[in-house]
Amino acid sequence: MDPAAAPAPRTCDVWLVPVGRRDAWTRLLTVPDREHLVGLSDVATSVHLTSRAAQRLILARYLRVAPDEIVVDRSCERCGDQQHGRPHVPGAALDYSVSHTRAWVLVAVVGDGRVGANLDARPADGDLNDLAAAALTPAERRTWRRLPARDRADALLAYWTRKEATTKLTGHGLAIPLRDLDVTGPRPTLLTRDPSVRLPHPRPYLTHVPAPAGHSAALATTTHVDHVRHLRLPGSVPDAAAPQPAAAELQMPSW
Repeated sequence: MDPAAAPAPRTCDVWLVPVGRRDAWTRLLTVPDREHLVGLSDVATSVHLTSRAAQRLILARYLRVAPDEIVVDRSCERCGDQQHGRPHVPGAALDYSVSHTRAWVLVAVVGDGRVGANLDARPADGDLNDLAAAALTPAERRTWRRLPARDRADALLAYWTRKEATTKLTGHGLAIPLRDLDVTGPRPTLLTRDPSVRLPHPRPYLTHVPAPAGHSAALATTTHVDHVRHLRLPGSVPDAAAPQPAAAELQMPSW
């Protein structure tokens, strides 16, 4: 299977990129991207640089163009703001979603339907009760409290990533309170009666994705995912005008 080919139906490609200060990637950023770096901390700079450059490098493989030719639209479908909407490439026959922590950037790509992806790091133990109250439905919270204390951090993180993957798929973001979204089963259920907040019909599908130690990752998709391809970028940074070398496909996750 060609790792550069667009994902087949019911397949999602997941790229995991370690966050790092790769100065050679800076030339892949747009002027607004570079302006956004001004005043950021070292960690935030590395995350932003890795995320924006990796998106261009990955999308360039599917669209078979140079990374600096990629045009990403981040307009919000709900309010029109040009900076905080679901990222997409206008006219492209694929959809993608990006998420990051301080250490990793995850990019998920589908060739059929839409995808929302989320990657998060395990919360500190002291934050668990407050986070559970803010993020879990009453039924989820009762189930969570019955777990052994040693399992609660990982369980809460799994709930959280599934919920955020769903809201990123729909484009609602924080407009859907996480405590109104039940993700106990394979498809989320929205509990709010607010007529302005709706899930797609049919409801999205949720898929767990293996993640680095101390992290959890999940996908929400409008079509059922049977297969996840785990891919990685080559270690070297290609010339922006040169053909892109093949990515490596991992038969099993390497993290």
